[in-house]
Amino acid sequence: MVRVKHRYILFEILYPPGASNNKSHSDAEEVTQFTSSERNALLTLHRASPANINHKTILHAIRKSLQEYYGDFGAGSAGMLMTLKYFSNKTSTGLIRCGRAQFETIVAAMSLISRLEDQNIAFSCVHVSGTIKKCEEFSIKKSTEMIRRMDGPKGKRLTI
Repeated sequence: MVRVKHRYILFEILYPPGASNNKSHSDAEEVTQFTSSERNALLTLHRASPANINHKTILHAIRKSLQEYYGDFGAGSAGMLMTLKYFSNKTSTGLIRCGRAQFETIVAAMSLISRLEDQNIAFSCVHVSGTIKKCEEFSIKKSTEMIRRMDGPKGKRLTI
């Protein structure tokens, strides 16, 4: 019997400036604040996802992108084994399991998505691995590195 080999795609949903529907700030002010420091840029890009973005909406958007850009054959072959194993709204981070032969197609389809539930977004494929454990280790390492970058050169702690 043949075993189906899988790949795990660790991804983030990023929110570029102008992505919110809040019209209290103009786009120019938001871009100026975004570019003022690395910490502001990281906080703007890596914010929490709204509650209406969930497992179902993410899978639907990826399958729709596969259908639109790769047609019936691409959507059928890549989307058949694709499942969303984990998604956190607080960190906007998720984990997709897919077939080993189709992971590149799924990553490409994810990168072509620019809107999700009336929000301007960007999918960022952070890591691809054969095991969940390696993706988890990479995620922890990336999170600690981001916290170090947000602390800044003076070593000030981030207070929320």
